[in-house]
Amino acid sequence: MLSWDSFIQEKTQQLPNLRTWRTKSGYSQRYLQLVEQRLLNFVSNDYLGLNGDPRLIQALQDGAARYGSGSTGAPSMSGYSQEHAQLSRNLATWLGFADCLLFNSGYQLNVGLFSALIDSNTHVWFAKNSHASHIDGILLAKAKFTTFTQQQISSMICAIETDPAKLHIILCEGSFSMDGNCNYLAQLLELKQKFPQQILLIIDDAHGVGALGQSGFGTFEQQGLDHRQVDLYIGTLGKAFASHGGFVAGNAALIHYLRHSVRSQIFSTMLPPAQAAVSNAALAIIQSDEGTQLRNKLAQNIATFKQLALNSEINIYQAEGNISAIQLVMLKDLNQLNLLHQHLLDKQILVGKIAYPTVARNAPRLRISLTSAHTYDDIANLVTALAEKYPQ
Repeated sequence: MLSWDSFIQEKTQQLPNLRTWRTKSGYSQRYLQLVEQRLLNFVSNDYLGLNGDPRLIQALQDGAARYGSGSTGAPSMSGYSQEHAQLSRNLATWLGFADCLLFNSGYQLNVGLFSALIDSNTHVWFAKNSHASHIDGILLAKAKFTTFTQQQISSMICAIETDPAKLHIILCEGSFSMDGNCNYLAQLLELKQKFPQQILLIIDDAHGVGALGQSGFGTFEQQGLDHRQVDLYIGTLGKAFASHGGFVAGNAALIHYLRHSVRSQIFSTMLPPAQAAVSNAALAIIQSDEGTQLRNKLAQNIATFKQLALNSEINIYQAEGNISAIQLVMLKDLNQLNLLHQHLLDKQILVGKIAYPTVARNAPRLRISLTSAHTYDDIANLVTALAEKYPQ
């Protein structure tokens, strides 16, 4: 006899990778403070160490005092505030786009965006290692799609040339969440210039915006490219901004259309105005000399980790090309991954343990997130602990 109890039990047993939910008891820039222990934290997305900054806390308090604790409605009803409008203008002006649309999260943005852009004449090309939110959004849109790698860009060009009656969306990330920097952004910009009317180029630089580049313009600036050449530039407020929410910037007509067509935003309660106030305060820091100094410290920490790891003969994914805050220690199998991750936990160091289905079965890895708050000793301690049990 069928029952929901047996269904859930069977499905749970089929899950390939059960993740640990750790409960924080407080906040520290460098440590994950748990109830009974603290761990040196290399899983945080707080790339500039702004979470807990008194200016951001004050902005949250002032925003709540003015607008209350929530937004009370969808953006087209009662949920849109002057703080939201100001944040949209500030982000668009800073990034050099005509307009910007806010979302409650990057996932909400990506899961709803593609349904507004897809019809029977549209084909989507997205990078093979794209984030789950992109994949889910494309599947929900019932889009015709093809994944691609850098080696397949020439095939993509041929397909676009031979099908001039079709519109194409090309989607990629500036820094992949499980792989680090994308090293073929320049090729995608050239492809956009080759087919300016047929291609809509969308780049999600959630892990780059605010954190990378001299001015914080992300992976593009870090690689000497102009992010303004893309059609839609996606970012998050939950990483370098130490706030919450997502945004997409682009030309006025395109953002106007998305504002009135993306269902995941239209039918959701708006981001709290107090949270938008935090993002405005964070943006002011990111744009300042202080922001430049924090990015320089992050870049220094990335270089330090890479050098120390290479000195210890630790296999880092894209060791020469990946200069994002996300660094990957590649392993051969799940047993190696589990043993090394547990060894680090025993040393009170927390890094990401990444296995299938997040990555391919034969490519498990430790995911290390570096921030400007880490000290040289933090990074040296991590590499020393890695080297003690790293399989040679």
